[in-house]
Amino acid sequence: MVKIKIDRDGCISCGACWGICSNVYEQNVEDAKSQIVEQFRIEGKIAEGSVTDDFAECALQGVDICPVQVISVE
Repeated sequence: MVKIKIDRDGCISCGACWGICSNVYEQNVEDAKSQIVEQFRIEGKIAEGSVTDDFAECALQGVDICPVQVISVE
């Protein structure tokens, strides 16, 4: 399992993460910032998630492509 956290305050809504990994990241309809798709959220928190190994590489691509480095993984 890979844990993901998005610092949504620093997100610039560029769409890079959900563009490369829409299985894990998506755009929030209210503020246009990135969030974790509902399936992978931890306790319903839109900025925290946990993905299985099947989606780990995709999630890490989202981390790497973020131009403002607001996505972290454990």
